[in-house]
Amino acid sequence: MGGIVDPDEELVRRVGQADPAAIQAMVARKLPRVLSLAARMLGDPAEAEDVAQDAMLRAWKQAPSWRPGQARFDTWLHRVALNLCYDRLRRR
Repeated sequence: MGGIVDPDEELVRRVGQADPAAIQAMVARKLPRVLSLAARMLGDPAEAEDVAQDAMLRAWKQAPSWRPGQARFDTWLHRVALNLCYDRLRRR
C-alpha cells in the first residue's frame, strides 16, 4: 500500500531535469485539458490561453522539487489551473 501511482511521475522527473523532449511531451499531454478547463470557466479564449500558459509555467517550475506519492501531478495541475481561473473571475 504505497503512495499514489502517478503515470506522469517519470515525465515530471525528466521535466525537473530540464529535458527538452520531456517538457515538450508534458505540454503536448497537459495543455489541451488545462486550456479546455480555462476556456469553459472564463469564456474568453485569450484569458484561457493566459491561464494555461501560467499553469504550465508553474508546472515546469515545480517539477524539480516534485515529490511523488503525495498527489497525482495531473490532479495538482488541474487544481492550479482552477485556482488561476478563480483568481481571474474574482478580479472581474
